[in-house]
Amino acid sequence: MATPGTDLFSRIDALVGEAWTLAALASAVSAERSGTGLSEEHGALLGAAGFAERAASGWRLREEYRAALHARPDAGALPDRTARMLRLAANAAEGAVEEPADGDAVLLAEGKASGERMSGLLDLAARHDPGLADLLLRPGAVLLDVGTGVGGVSAALVERIPGARAVGLDTDPRMLRLAERHLAERGVRDRVEPRLQDVAGLIEEDAYDLVWLPLAVLSPEAAAAALPRVAAALRPGGRLIAATALRSAPQGAPGDTGPGAVREAVLRWRMSRRGVTPWPPDEVADRLTAAGLRTAREVPTPDRSVAVVVAAA
Repeated sequence: MATPGTDLFSRIDALVGEAWTLAALASAVSAERSGTGLSEEHGALLGAAGFAERAASGWRLREEYRAALHARPDAGALPDRTARMLRLAANAAEGAVEEPADGDAVLLAEGKASGERMSGLLDLAARHDPGLADLLLRPGAVLLDVGTGVGGVSAALVERIPGARAVGLDTDPRMLRLAERHLAERGVRDRVEPRLQDVAGLIEEDAYDLVWLPLAVLSPEAAAAALPRVAAALRPGGRLIAATALRSAPQGAPGDTGPGAVREAVLRWRMSRRGVTPWPPDEVADRLTAAGLRTAREVPTPDRSVAVVVAAA
């Protein structure tokens, strides 16, 4: 049996190898999209990890992974997102502040990917809530996008709903400048109002048919202050969709280990470091009900996706 010290350092070596494998996989996605192929050493690393295979022309990603990449419209953002996660992990190892300074291209790519994911979440939620399904077909709906960033979600919403208009709130002037650019490129700038405002200061009432509230962009204090404001801002019959990175508590004994437990623990540590809202779906539903909304309930979403709670005004 290995001594505890030896076992620790063996595990560290294995984790470092996994980090390098992740970096190699992200780089391979870029190579796949550009058609440049993999070097012998790059391909051999991914081959050893089960991600690549040798073909007549050299190493390439396995066919099932290539098909998965081509099926995902946001696959092009994967290398940048992976690099960002690795930088954040490096910051955590050094005890540094979590958020690095991302370039405009990364922020725009992530914003576009967020909008694409939002469309899928809407489809899921609408299948469980006929009122939301009807709302998504209602011409001229007015939407509120909290923490709009570069406007990816706002753009996706107004493109989906005929004649819809949206207000996108953010407290970062840089993000709103990028939103102006992104919305203009999408051809929806005239239907979205990017607004420099904290959601906790929202004073509108009976103004919106749909509110998108991603809790990962708010501190717990800001989220608690925001809930009664967004509840008051909804029109009767409107819907609030809240997203949280935490899933429902898994069934099992305390101290369980495994990929799911590790993912949950990573999320909680990252949220703690960033000071963002760590509410699981059941707590989100309870808080939405306390804010005066009705039928707050979690909507089933795929593993590794955010958890979603829908409530009615």
